Amino acid sequence: MAPRAKSALRLTRLKVRNWRNFREVEVRLGKRAIFVGPNASGKSNLLDAIRFLRDLVKPVGGGLAAAVEERGGIPKLRSLYARGTRTDVVIDVDVGDDEAPLQWSYRLSFTRIGKDNFASVTEEVVKRNGEEIASQRRSNADDQQKLAQTLIQQAGQNAHFRELVEFFESIRYLHIVPQIMRDSRRALEKGEDPYGGDLLERINATPPKTRNARLRRISEALRIAVPQFVNLELEVDKRGSPHLKVLFKHWRPNPTTQNESQLSDGTLRLIGFLWSTSEREGPLLLEEPELSLHEDVARQLPAMIARMQRHSGRQVLMTTHSEAIAGEPGIGTHEVFRLEPGENGTTAEMAADNQDVMNMVEAGFTVGEAVMPMARPKNINQLSLFDVVSG
Repeated sequence: MAPRAKSALRLTRLKVRNWRNFREVEVRLGKRAIFVGPNASGKSNLLDAIRFLRDLVKPVGGGLAAAVEERGGIPKLRSLYARGTRTDVVIDVDVGDDEAPLQWSYRLSFTRIGKDNFASVTEEVVKRNGEEIASQRRSNADDQQKLAQTLIQQAGQNAHFRELVEFFESIRYLHIVPQIMRDSRRALEKGEDPYGGDLLERINATPPKTRNARLRRISEALRIAVPQFVNLELEVDKRGSPHLKVLFKHWRPNPTTQNESQLSDGTLRLIGFLWSTSEREGPLLLEEPELSLHEDVARQLPAMIARMQRHSGRQVLMTTHSEAIAGEPGIGTHEVFRLEPGENGTTAEMAADNQDVMNMVEAGFTVGEAVMPMARPKNINQLSLFDVVSG
């Protein structure tokens, strides 16, 4: 039996202001968090605020300017609901664990300056155990070019908070696109690929003992979820390229072998999901992990996450439209957040803070059964009456 993971650092609080859909929103985060809401409510954009922290500290191609430019510049990042004198974009997080949820705090406020609209820091503060250990704030005399870089992205400035830098570096976003995962040419490109192009290389780069142990645990799950599945291995071809080797039972005496080019979309997404949750790294950000999966398999994902977390300790934050996921009996009211668009931007509400939800849960409903009907778009039943042909 594999040892349980030590208490790992995780995001314990996230606050954003003037970020895309959000004028201002704040959420408290546990080891798992599930964000639900209608299309275009900002679920992906909330996860992207966390990805932004990762992009600030990427060793190659990172930094404030690159992170902002990758998202289309400040005009695309800044919320349409920003108004008055407080129009800076703000990301504010706490990092800790179960015993000390406030080990680190990081706050970044930035805006655009000059005709070229380049990103400039207006305030950056790093705290350890509540004590400020590094900061920069703009004054009229400040060099705007100097404030084009954050302290956290500069190796010469971040020596006293390298643990926080490394934590941000460990954040990973994953949204497996099976067609990309099957494309061996993507694996030849350097750098991480959030759409699965580097997954096989990551598996191959893992020490054999650890890799084989993880593949055994993943195989156990796949035997339950995938009909006729026997075993999952990794093999390397003559060119040095890694491939999945999956055995399936059939009517003949010996199992048949398939690789990633032959596996279904759902099986590939499930393998990517299980491998990533087993990695001992920082927060894992997942977009709609239920895609291509049978509803009964999707319903088991939260329990799979909990089991993998016992080994990896990894925090998992996900978006979903699936009542099967949000309604899994092990999901708590403190783990589900409902996003709701409004005239002043999208708001986020923890299920535990809604009395109607709590009344339903106390009456025997699951969190998903209580929350998901509230997450539907208003007047959605009228959509079936819409006639796209005549007019």
